[in-house]
Amino acid sequence: MNISRKAKQKALELKEFSGSKIKNPDDMLTLIEISLIPDKEMMFEDIQFTAKYLNGLGKALKTNISNLANPKQNGKSVSAEDARKKIMDEFKINMKKLSDMFSEYIKEIDEAQQAAFKEKYLSLNGQALQNLTTLIYDLSWLKMLNNSKKTPPAKS
Repeated sequence: MNISRKAKQKALELKEFSGSKIKNPDDMLTLIEISLIPDKEMMFEDIQFTAKYLNGLGKALKTNISNLANPKQNGKSVSAEDARKKIMDEFKINMKKLSDMFSEYIKEIDEAQQAAFKEKYLSLNGQALQNLTTLIYDLSWLKMLNNSKKTPPAKS
């Protein structure tokens, strides 16, 4: 896939915004380029939103869940175990959603590149899950960058 100047500029902006923390810069460049295809921008925004949500859920799962448990929910106590299960269920649902959207989104690239993306991010193995987790991290940075542009500057 040919990469446009506009996509390269956005990728550079992302690199600078993240402090060079992007883990999959070449793949992000390709994904940004796809977003420039008519009717793909909204799908890419949905992918970023879901990735940012998953990133937050992943952080919650890594922290001490007992801190997240609500002492009372609808008048009933919620245990740390129940909170963890609820977060894990939400995580699974959204991982499936992201995988489905990602599979549809990459249909815009050639078959060889599609196969490489599917092998790297969507295979049913531990390495692909780890790769997808790093891509979620990168997409979260892109969502934060885009959100920062939507926020009006503070008035003095």
